[in-house]
Amino acid sequence: MAKNSRRYLDLRGLTYWFKRDIPLKIRAHFSGKTAYLENLRTSDLKEAMERRDTLEGLVEQTFKDALAGRSSGSPDDIAKIEARAEAWGLELAQRTHIALERRRVPASALSHGEDGDLLDEEVDVFSVFEDTAEQVERQHGPAARQRFVAVAHGAVEVDKYVDAYLKEARLAPKTTEERRNLIKRFAEWAKARSLTLPDIKRAIAGEYFTEHISSMHASTAKKHHGSVKLYWDYLIARGLYHGKDNPWDGQKMPQRGRRVEREQQEEERPFTDDEMKALLYSRYPDGMKAAFKDQLHDAIRISALSGMRLAEVVTLLVEECIADDGQGQWFDIRQGKTRAAARKVPVHPSLEEIVERRIRGKNPDDWLFHELAGKRNAGDIFGKRFAQYRKKLKVDDVHAGQRRSLVNFHSFRRWFVTQAEQAGQQESIISLVVGHEQGRDFTLRKYSAGISDDQKRACVQAVSLPEGSASKAD
Repeated sequence: MAKNSRRYLDLRGLTYWFKRDIPLKIRAHFSGKTAYLENLRTSDLKEAMERRDTLEGLVEQTFKDALAGRSSGSPDDIAKIEARAEAWGLELAQRTHIALERRRVPASALSHGEDGDLLDEEVDVFSVFEDTAEQVERQHGPAARQRFVAVAHGAVEVDKYVDAYLKEARLAPKTTEERRNLIKRFAEWAKARSLTLPDIKRAIAGEYFTEHISSMHASTAKKHHGSVKLYWDYLIARGLYHGKDNPWDGQKMPQRGRRVEREQQEEERPFTDDEMKALLYSRYPDGMKAAFKDQLHDAIRISALSGMRLAEVVTLLVEECIADDGQGQWFDIRQGKTRAAARKVPVHPSLEEIVERRIRGKNPDDWLFHELAGKRNAGDIFGKRFAQYRKKLKVDDVHAGQRRSLVNFHSFRRWFVTQAEQAGQQESIISLVVGHEQGRDFTLRKYSAGISDDQKRACVQAVSLPEGSASKAD
């Protein structure tokens, strides 16, 4: 039977499920169920295919065991088998460490029982492990035993534990997705070379670093290297990687041997007034999809008059746009890249029409920018649309030796801070409005109960968009 790339995959909403019909003859073994279902917990087709491939062999063997009349557990037991194997992996690693340490200690220094046998060798742990593996095979078949032994010895896919790691890390959604993708990129490289988790030693990590990271721009390389390094810190801490040292420690970028001139050290900056007018009032550029127009114009104004980050703007929910006893609306940002990012930001009077228009007829859990709802990475998708818009309007600032423009969507945030400061607003107030904890000195952070709502409103309303001719707009 020819296999297709989407076999046994069932997309339900935004999530892929593994679905395979259970043969009629063995449905009694599965409480009469007609199909085996398992949530693959991903919306990415490629990732779903990889998880499907891992699960497929185990399900197939379970069906064969049931057809042959052998005792067979449900495929739901696979997770329990793997958890049991991981526990055994910790035990085996500990016993191996003890054995290695014993080799360094004279026999006369070890404790013996009355018969002269070593007290801690009364139970041969490795023999018990083999007995357990045989028991798994009797209950669930040879494929389950193979998986049990592989997991116990750590011989699993490099990215097997990435979901557990990211769940514990509790990062902002954009950072979570970015880190997952970078770890997956290394995992795919390792898989293409038939490398499993225990194979990733310093030399292998160094090979990947040389091939894929060292040629990157320094900031990109730091992000990529940091992602895999922090993942390995988690694996070591949880006993899932049996090496004591992190193979990514000490991997460094090569010295480029090139002098960086002063003019190449420019930093990203706010938009100028002329650039703001171009972005706000120019005719919508030819060659861009008309469907992007409203979301671009609305997001630009929200960020410029609130100082909110791109991801904060485009992922707002309707229920996060709240009224406050008739005093005005607020953007209720509930999570972000730092603790200070969770905050309430007053809605500028010039934004009220945009907010009211976008919440009209929607449910509380709908997205304010419904055009981006359900996108895997709404921030990145919108960022690319804005970059295209900005470049078509010739708002760009790229210097020799730099890959990024000095102006981007974050320049609206910089522009807001600049305008608020030039309007006489206190640094500590601006910092809290834009979600920067470090802008408040020790005394305020330690002793102050915080600024008032009126102070936040005054800060936001101190900023206004530059005047422009509405006739320029399309």
